[in-house]
Amino acid sequence: GRFKADNGVALAVAAAAGLGIAVLPDDLVKDYLHSGELVQVMKRHPPPPAGIYVVRPPGQHPARKVRVLTEMLIECFNHGPALPR
Repeated sequence: GRFKADNGVALAVAAAAGLGIAVLPDDLVKDYLHSGELVQVMKRHPPPPAGIYVVRPPGQHPARKVRVLTEMLIECFNHGPALPR
């Protein structure tokens, strides 16, 4: 059968249980890799870098809580140039 999930933790548990392979962030699977429950496959063909996007209603003046969240996310995940706000 097929197993689908939109939760990285559930996918990691399923992969560790032998249900298949998964593409997951390193931070999510580092303990599984360290313990040997998971092994890295396709080392020569890593997935392309993924982005994180903030989708908000159009307009130049978003609500304060949206601005604060956006700034926090940019600060936490800033691995490249920030997009115009």
